[in-house]
Amino acid sequence: MSRRQPTFTKGDVYYRITYPDREMLFPRIESFVFVGKNLSEEDEEETCYFQLSRSFAKFGSVLENDSGDRAVTCVTEKDKGDMLDLSGLVSELEMADGRRSNTSER
Repeated sequence: MSRRQPTFTKGDVYYRITYPDREMLFPRIESFVFVGKNLSEEDEEETCYFQLSRSFAKFGSVLENDSGDRAVTCVTEKDKGDMLDLSGLVSELEMADGRRSNTSER
């Protein structure tokens, strides 16, 4: 499945969907805030940094303070397609709904 690659904008919300089942019928959604690109001197390739949205909402950007949850998710070029904007999220959820409908019709 080919997903449209979003253009990441600092401070915007992006989503990652995973599926606990092989048939991809039951989506699990995580939301993140894009905080920047290539933030570490150790980045050997283009790396995008995302902070969990609940952490960002509670503590602010990891770049602007040192309190609270400091965990970030790093996404390299090969995994950038895993991060979806709102349009991509809706599309992915519609596909999951279609798969569930097809399964229940059998």
